[in-house]
Amino acid sequence: MATIAGNRKGTVVYTTGILRKSPRTRYALVDAVNLGPTSRNITVQVIDWSSGSPVPLKVVPCGKKRCTQTVGPNKSVFLYADVSKVQFKYEVRIIQPVNCRFVTNVFGVTQMTFKPLEGGTVLQHDLVKIGK
Repeated sequence: MATIAGNRKGTVVYTTGILRKSPRTRYALVDAVNLGPTSRNITVQVIDWSSGSPVPLKVVPCGKKRCTQTVGPNKSVFLYADVSKVQFKYEVRIIQPVNCRFVTNVFGVTQMTFKPLEGGTVLQHDLVKIGK
């Protein structure tokens, strides 16, 4: 499995660490906001760790196991993966700019209304840096 490596200049790789999936969690959702004056990219990968080995899941809107989106100045985007078939645990990895004006938060959410579930939320300041 090709995992995210922060080999792009000016980027950092973050992880949620492994999260235990609530039975009501349908999607792992990443909200990103760019409060800066120039467009920036974000790359997201969601991994099912239930078997003990990494199994990447498809991320929307790309429909690929690794999804990159451009976030315009003063804009926000969200990316998500269906984790309904994940048995026990999953992880979200993010490559984002090394920039304090670019913020990401991760949520485990329900199917309808994308309601955040307790225990599935990882805010920017709780993400763990694993590379640059």
